[in-house]
Amino acid sequence: MRKIIIPFVIILIGVLFSSIYVVEEGTKGIVLRFNKMIALSEPGLHFKVPGIDNVRIVDAKIQTTDSSKNGMEQKFINREKNYLIVDYFVQWKITDFKRYYETIAGGNSIEDLLMARLNGRLRAEIGKLDIIDIINDANTEMKSRNSLMLRVKDALNGKQPNAKSDENISNGQFDDQSEGNLEKITSMRAFGVEVIDVRIKQIDFPAAVSKSIYDRMSEERKVFARDKRFQGYKKAEEIRAQSRLTATKILSEAEKQARIIRGEGDANAAKIYADTFSKDFEFFSFIRSLKAYEQSFKENDIMVISPDSEFFRYMKLNPNIKSDKK
Repeated sequence: MRKIIIPFVIILIGVLFSSIYVVEEGTKGIVLRFNKMIALSEPGLHFKVPGIDNVRIVDAKIQTTDSSKNGMEQKFINREKNYLIVDYFVQWKITDFKRYYETIAGGNSIEDLLMARLNGRLRAEIGKLDIIDIINDANTEMKSRNSLMLRVKDALNGKQPNAKSDENISNGQFDDQSEGNLEKITSMRAFGVEVIDVRIKQIDFPAAVSKSIYDRMSEERKVFARDKRFQGYKKAEEIRAQSRLTATKILSEAEKQARIIRGEGDANAAKIYADTFSKDFEFFSFIRSLKAYEQSFKENDIMVISPDSEFFRYMKLNPNIKSDKK
């Protein structure tokens, strides 16, 4: 009896252990019966039918896929027909585990599908923009890197119509049917995946293009610098001209005031002289003669004039004046 019970207990323990499975935090278990999903297990301890049910553990957290994971450069062409090397990554998570399992059960890789669709959508968006728009990281402008990444994310989630095909974009021909078809091609909803974020990490130019772009940027900066210097010179000349005009006005006003004061002083002096000389005409004549003598007899000047002339009247000795000499 004991020999029978022991194997039975062992088998029972084996069956018990094979029917128990644990789903760790951050993951979920897809319960399969004959390769068909019948249930989804949350984190914790669960039971299954041994030998019939299988459990596939999948990551339920947000996952990140990098464009440089395979070591291949992703080249794009912008609206200016310049080649760009873009390094980017995408964050995604599983939202519909049944669709997700159906996708991977067929031998498909979610990451490969996601990167292929992301690459195509990003190629279409970059083809619409100039390099200055792609470099611009403003959040408020439609033509910017941030708005580009937002449009790509929404398109991958099927929230808006996808960009037109390259042929339609170049020809400007598209319709509602083509938009709907392209949306289905781009959207990841059919695979049970939601895109959380798309980010461009770095944008580079090929070596052959970089030099020409840097040269053009350098020339633009030189033109900008020359324009600023010209504006500075112009402003300086305006300031100097205004200063000279102000100084000229000040000097002119000062000269005007000086002449007015000198004129008033000369007029007052003349009036004083006139008033003084009008009181004693003989004295006035004497003063004028003295000034005439002063102006006439200079250095070695020679004058031929009669001694009896009126000019020497005040140089003659007055007989009425008594001399102190005896």
